[in-house]
Amino acid sequence: MIYKTLRIPSILWVFALSLYLTLYFSEYLQKHKKYIVAVEKFIEGVIILSVTFVIADAVIEIIRFYVRKANISLPPTALIFALIKATILALGIITLLSSFGIPVTHFITTLGVGALAVSLALQGTLSNFFSGLNLIASRQVEVGDFIKLENGEEGFVQDITWMNTVIKRRDNNLIIVPNSRLVSSIIINHRKPDPSMALVIPMGVSYSSDLEKVEEVTVRIAKEVQKSVQGADPNFEPFIRYSNFGDFSINFSVILRVLDPDAQFLVRHEFIKRIKREYEKEGIDIPFPIRKIYLEKDINL
Repeated sequence: MIYKTLRIPSILWVFALSLYLTLYFSEYLQKHKKYIVAVEKFIEGVIILSVTFVIADAVIEIIRFYVRKANISLPPTALIFALIKATILALGIITLLSSFGIPVTHFITTLGVGALAVSLALQGTLSNFFSGLNLIASRQVEVGDFIKLENGEEGFVQDITWMNTVIKRRDNNLIIVPNSRLVSSIIINHRKPDPSMALVIPMGVSYSSDLEKVEEVTVRIAKEVQKSVQGADPNFEPFIRYSNFGDFSINFSVILRVLDPDAQFLVRHEFIKRIKREYEKEGIDIPFPIRKIYLEKDINL
């Protein structure tokens, strides 16, 4: 942290010290007082800038440290840190201008007019910027959340920058979504209100099956999976619900529960393996897709 904070300002301090020593030992500059004033002002400006960089970097590193170590509600995104650093740098620049005798009020007025012109030219960029602030303030989507977009893409929110939201998919590829698009789209956040989620597995058995037996066997295997597979909620009581008469099977859904979205794949994997093995042992048929066609004998051609 100290290295990151002092890396750039230390260069400016060495430069300012060199100028000061040159000013102190130079006989030529001692004879020309007007140059001494100019060099002193320059050194003062370098020191103000360097101290501003130190304060900005130190504040950022301290906030990052406490965000990692303590349970602080501040979201650790690049946008928040950029705003904090920009605010401190702006105050340093205003202090620098004041030390040079430049009227700060005129500077702020000019800056406001320039900001208005820039805002008109960069409407799309500012839309993404304020959408990012809205995401952070609402806390509906945060860094680390597992979300699913309305186009089917899903992954973990890696960062919310001043332009885009970075989502890391399970294959380690990144999805870059403009903040304005993310704010206006429909999102499923699997981490809120808590990371646990229901796992619904659709199934079907043949029409000749004993449905009471099917329910008993299926729930028994589901309970074994809930108790033994890592990531499954051991306190949840799984159940099944018959849904409809399909073309070739009686369809139903098995409802399990996992503690984390990542666990759904392993739980589904283990359940399918075990239920197939148990169905074969109990003589319960999982039918192939079939269709019966009835032909009448007397057809007038």
